[in-house]
Amino acid sequence: MYEPYITDFTMSIHNKILNDYIDKLGDLKDYKNLVNNIDQFPINERGNILFNLGGVLNHQLFFSILGQGELSENLKNKLIEDFGSISNFKEEFIKNANYVVGSGYTFLVLNKDNNLEIINTSNEDTPYSYGLKPIMNLDLWEHAYFLDYQNNRQEYINNFFSIVDFSKVSKIYEEVQKDL
Repeated sequence: MYEPYITDFTMSIHNKILNDYIDKLGDLKDYKNLVNNIDQFPINERGNILFNLGGVLNHQLFFSILGQGELSENLKNKLIEDFGSISNFKEEFIKNANYVVGSGYTFLVLNKDNNLEIINTSNEDTPYSYGLKPIMNLDLWEHAYFLDYQNNRQEYINNFFSIVDFSKVSKIYEEVQKDL
């Protein structure tokens, strides 16, 4: 489906991992509200819930933006406003992805001031925990790339923009703007 950049086999493994996170959350289904209401759970359960919740939210976003499609004018203009150019945005995103040590993600997020930012998170930490609205992300856990790229994570990062459906990213951006 996304070959040659990500093989179907890697995606099948990736989907199994997502399903494991969903299974571990059990009856907890209102994912986006759950992160904002974590204080309703005993403190000794919160870490496990947040880890699995992040695994669901982060993977669902990553899977939802894969494909082929063009930027909307609205998101294109915002990227130019906040990063100077589309090329600068992509360079900055790739640069930030290279800063991730170990497992984590690089995100494009909308902050409370309606500005786009690129952030990194560790493990399954989600931007929702910080009041940020994720627009797109790159999964940098080894399971996302190792079967296809082995230890050449840089090639995986560089190829990311070949499989981003910017029409889907644009739609997410439009939806997130309504929530501000």
